[in-house]
Amino acid sequence: MREAGLTVAICTRNRAPLLARCLSALEAAGPPDAPFEILVVANDCSDDTLAVAGGFRSRLPIVVVEEPVAGLSSARNRAVAEARGRLIVWLDDDALAHKALLRAYEAAMLASPECAIFGGAIYPCFEGEPPDWLVAGLSAVESAYAARRPGAAERFDRVNSNLPFGANYAVKTEVQRRFSFDLKLGRRPDNPLSGGEEVAMIRQALAAGYVGRWVPEAAVDHLIGPERQSEAWLWCYFHAEGVRVAGGEPPNLWLRLKAARAVRRYRHGRTRLPAEQWLALLVRAAILAGRAGVSPRL
Repeated sequence: MREAGLTVAICTRNRAPLLARCLSALEAAGPPDAPFEILVVANDCSDDTLAVAGGFRSRLPIVVVEEPVAGLSSARNRAVAEARGRLIVWLDDDALAHKALLRAYEAAMLASPECAIFGGAIYPCFEGEPPDWLVAGLSAVESAYAARRPGAAERFDRVNSNLPFGANYAVKTEVQRRFSFDLKLGRRPDNPLSGGEEVAMIRQALAAGYVGRWVPEAAVDHLIGPERQSEAWLWCYFHAEGVRVAGGEPPNLWLRLKAARAVRRYRHGRTRLPAEQWLALLVRAAILAGRAGVSPRL
């Protein structure tokens, strides 16, 4: 593979229909100028993921590897070990690439050799009929759907809070191999709402002095199925985030009281406030409840 080659890494576990849609979008998007590969990591799969990925071999330069250890971080680390491109483009299996995605990342890498990390745009794409309150209040909970709209600043570094999400970003392979993904983070069968492995890795790289750049033209639509469009799902998602933030530290009485007050405010506001406002209260209450080690019913 020539120096400017890309590896598009897609880690997937028992979501063959979504993988088929992801690969179809990449096929429609068209190739970059340099040779590239699409690396599908089948993570402890028991469905027809291998057959689905193999069905695209005549249309796309696909390499399929199996990672038997279940967990997204394990799958990502396997992808890093297998990648042959100079740049790893990370896509989720439910992300549909826009037409300019691969060419945009390739151009950014060549135009900005001082940058090691590249972030793309992520647009939530709700399937079916999402509830009105979710559409109206999306801005308060869009992080649960990995939404990313690059800000006014072209570059990002360790002082930025607006960093790329795992559904769509890219890292120079030589840099990625310096920073593995934490096996305690990322989705696993025993914790399907866990995450944060990609943000932790990006923060490590930025703290080491590497610089990132936004690439707005490198965009995806992120498919959001009906099962993720409920108030209960959002509560569980942000509660898991609170657990992750706590990091195993035992909660104290002050934190429990603070969480209880936040839950009361959320419950009071959900029938009285506009969607954006009561959803913001849900986010705060769920995170605090997770940090405090309590999980009241909605």
